[in-house]
Amino acid sequence: MVGLCGAVSDISGIDPLVEDLHWTGDERSLEGEEGDVAVASVTHPFEADLGYAETEGGDRIWLWGSVWGFDGPDGYERFRETGAEQCATRYERHGMEFVSGLNGNFAGAIHDSETGQLSLFTDRFGTRPLYYSVTDDGIVFSTNIQSLPLHPGVETEFDEAYLAEYFALHRPFGVRTPLTGVKKTQPGSVMTLDPDGSYERHRYWRPVYTPRERSREYFADRLARTFRDVVADRTDRAGEYGLLLSGGSDSRLVLAALTALDRQVQTFHLAEWHNREAKTAAKVAAAAGAPLTLLIRDEDYLARSLASNPVMSNFVGYFNQAHANEFAETLSSSVDVLLTGHYGDMLFKGDHLRKSSVDLGPLGSFDLPREQPIETVEEFVDYRADVNTPAYLQLPRSVREIYRDDVRQEGEEVIDHGVSYPSLREATLASRCPLTNGTSQFFYHGTSQMMPSGTPFLDNRLFDLFLTIPVRHLLRGDLINEAIRRLAPDLADYPHGSGVVPIRYPLAAQRAGELATEFMQKYLLSDPEKSHWGRGPWPDHHELIRTHEFIPKTLERHKETIRSLPFLSWEGVNDCYEAHLAGESQLGPLYSLVTFLEMPLVSRVQER
Repeated sequence: MVGLCGAVSDISGIDPLVEDLHWTGDERSLEGEEGDVAVASVTHPFEADLGYAETEGGDRIWLWGSVWGFDGPDGYERFRETGAEQCATRYERHGMEFVSGLNGNFAGAIHDSETGQLSLFTDRFGTRPLYYSVTDDGIVFSTNIQSLPLHPGVETEFDEAYLAEYFALHRPFGVRTPLTGVKKTQPGSVMTLDPDGSYERHRYWRPVYTPRERSREYFADRLARTFRDVVADRTDRAGEYGLLLSGGSDSRLVLAALTALDRQVQTFHLAEWHNREAKTAAKVAAAAGAPLTLLIRDEDYLARSLASNPVMSNFVGYFNQAHANEFAETLSSSVDVLLTGHYGDMLFKGDHLRKSSVDLGPLGSFDLPREQPIETVEEFVDYRADVNTPAYLQLPRSVREIYRDDVRQEGEEVIDHGVSYPSLREATLASRCPLTNGTSQFFYHGTSQMMPSGTPFLDNRLFDLFLTIPVRHLLRGDLINEAIRRLAPDLADYPHGSGVVPIRYPLAAQRAGELATEFMQKYLLSDPEKSHWGRGPWPDHHELIRTHEFIPKTLERHKETIRSLPFLSWEGVNDCYEAHLAGESQLGPLYSLVTFLEMPLVSRVQER
């Protein structure tokens, strides 16, 4: 693994934390210890020079991640090179206020040589969260929550309430974690730690929604131009780039920008077989003149993922969401940097907004492109947490009641699990701030552990644009497809992987094509060769659980652990699994549970 860890005052036990961030054995450690402060940045081999820098005054900076621009008094400045050196230069000019101008995905630490203070800082979205524990002698922190119990000063146990949120909702929200005494730093914040173990926090950015009454065409143009600028800033003609290309639109927009910029790129597509989605991706790649490699997931792919991926878990999502990590060697040996289209739907399709749906029976169902506004805290909690409690959880309260206890409203402001939003509007629309509020963060986090990687969508300029777009354009504007058409028109001549109508057609025609495709696949086409093979980008996980032994074998192997934990019921575990075999959907509760059971953290907590 890679990441950042350290301690203030209680520094004697951080070596195990540093070692725990070494996953492949090829990582590089950039460690520093002075007085009461010890910090280490663990990086991929050829990013080692980006993770540490010193100022002329002797202050030291550690960075995990990338910074590619700075919005300061003289306007926006693009960095030709990324890394801690850029932070050091701006820190010398602007002091700690420099963090608010950084554009990037990062977590960092700055040690002030004069005061002895250590400041931890995160990007706006909290893409790389820092977890910390206040000990009897100081503060210990790491980007990997599972490392913290390795420090002898960290005393913790499982917090049953937030663990229940993980099992039922597949993540605790805000800055909460399932470990007592362990929290996350705020997104868009600076946390200053004093040598005596005290600390103070300052949040320098919060999302504020200010929609502008402009046309759909205006926002499509803005998205196309801004996205091209973002990709230009993060690539160059000499780079060796890879792209995880689906048959959908988000990764296709990345390919369209690369094509418009005349960047060379290799594309990769994951599938169980050469299905409709894979064929669409191949056509799109060919239209862009980009070679495509089909990465075939065999029947044991998920079983191997379950054995390897939980070590990376920060209690956000579950093991299968590190989708490409079993192909780490293939990808890292082929390209230097891997790009994805992750979070495009979060920003420019309004996928996480509450909408009405229409059930057409045998014809399928679809969401109406119209928001159902959330107007009260109770509606907000219902939308987030009105779920059934997994059968294996032994708790006196429902998950909804647990969630409700950590949401409050003060005037217009909403504080959800320790993170404040200016109003319910931002709490709903910008709910993925911090990014760990979305379960798919495991994909982003897992990919960053595998190799240098990222998604162009996580850029300040694009988030600022998103916060100005009226909801009707997010839901009905088809903005990503329109941006593709503007940047690389040939790529808009192909349908989405789930449809038959080219994406340059109106949204209504595309939705009709998707319904027709769903009907044909369900009633007219023969079934795939194997029951768990999907026609889209993912396997049929429901069938995989029913036909493969990796779930019951994992549960049986951890039987004694399950029986020893007071919040779990072995009988309930069996009921949950049997219910799935009988046709219910228990995918989420089962995948969350086996991810938890396979985490090294479980034995670390139990052995304390």
